Amino acid sequence: MNRFWALTALLPVSLAGRLPAQNPAPWHDPSPHTVQFVAVDDNVKLEVLDWGGSGRNLVLLTGQGNTAHVFDDFAPKLTSEYHVYGITRRGYGSSSAPASGYSADRLADDVLAVSTRSNSIDPSLWATPSRAKS
Repeated sequence: MNRFWALTALLPVSLAGRLPAQNPAPWHDPSPHTVQFVAVDDNVKLEVLDWGGSGRNLVLLTGQGNTAHVFDDFAPKLTSEYHVYGITRRGYGSSSAPASGYSADRLADDVLAVSTRSNSIDPSLWATPSRAKS
């Protein structure tokens, strides 16, 4: 019986500590990059992030399930040696999500299309996690 009264006494205290949720400010990407969208196929555009930098171009490719924003903290550390870009593959993040076109060959075609159709990306160096190829 003592347990019942102890829980009953604590219930109003625990409920009083719950305040209505405040509306958080909209998320703002703090990473110092610009965003462009490059058409790689009919009705398919890929998100390309540009962190700037000097030196040879370095293009970072994501693994499955990630967007180029996975490199937001890492990419700026490379800009003293490279001009750094990141590509979000089709079907993820802000890139288009068509019904088909998710093979490894299509990924290679998409990456080459980004390099040939954008005005600034010369495929000097490519970096990818081991699973980005499939």
